[in-house]
Amino acid sequence: TEPYMKRTSHGMILASGGVKMSKSIGNTIDPKDIVNSYGADTLRIYEMFIGPFDQAVSWNTDSIIGSRRFLDKIWRIGERVGSDTTENLYLSASLQTLLHKTIKKIGEDIESMSFNTAISSMMVLVNEMEKSESINEKDFKLFLQILAPFAPHITEEIWANLGEKKSIHKSPWPKWDKKKIIDDTAKIAVQVNGKVRSEIIVGNNTTEEKVKDIALKDKNIISWIEGKIIKRVIYVRGRIVNIVV
Repeated sequence: TEPYMKRTSHGMILASGGVKMSKSIGNTIDPKDIVNSYGADTLRIYEMFIGPFDQAVSWNTDSIIGSRRFLDKIWRIGERVGSDTTENLYLSASLQTLLHKTIKKIGEDIESMSFNTAISSMMVLVNEMEKSESINEKDFKLFLQILAPFAPHITEEIWANLGEKKSIHKSPWPKWDKKKIIDDTAKIAVQVNGKVRSEIIVGNNTTEEKVKDIALKDKNIISWIEGKIIKRVIYVRGRIVNIVV
């Protein structure tokens, strides 16, 4: 019997073009060169983002810049958060939802060793944070904590720049708020005689009659029902509106 409950074998990193790296061929990559050019965190992020942990992937040095840009965005957001002395900064409701969904997903992805999808989720969050007019320090620190295992050096420095005295790596893993991972809105497919012709976005608390009314007045739907007799309108809550003509 094996001395562990589960074993996951890592995939092989191949040279560009999908061939095996070999010193005799001269197609190997020296990690020191990557660290010297882009930084250790960039190398870590790229290696985890390049593909599934247990599958073979091809190395592409040209793609490393994407990982570096991701970290540069985080640094700029950190500078913005650290220099903004405005009180009562907040994240929008949609960004709060995305943050807590990301916290939940990263925890799950780490457990399943799905590091590439974890980083992808954080990239989506960072892009939205970058566009946001307001980011408070408390929420940004939650993000730094879930990024820390992936990029330990930059997160430690930003963490200290924001006034923290103890290492970020000794801080507790953040908890996601169950109430905040529920979307305020839902995307509803609108069908005419069973075929999707449009989509509408409505609040979760919107009444059935109001949803039907919005669907019937949708500009993409009007052309499909104009001049026809509407026999009935069926609403499956949170999913579809089907207009039978």
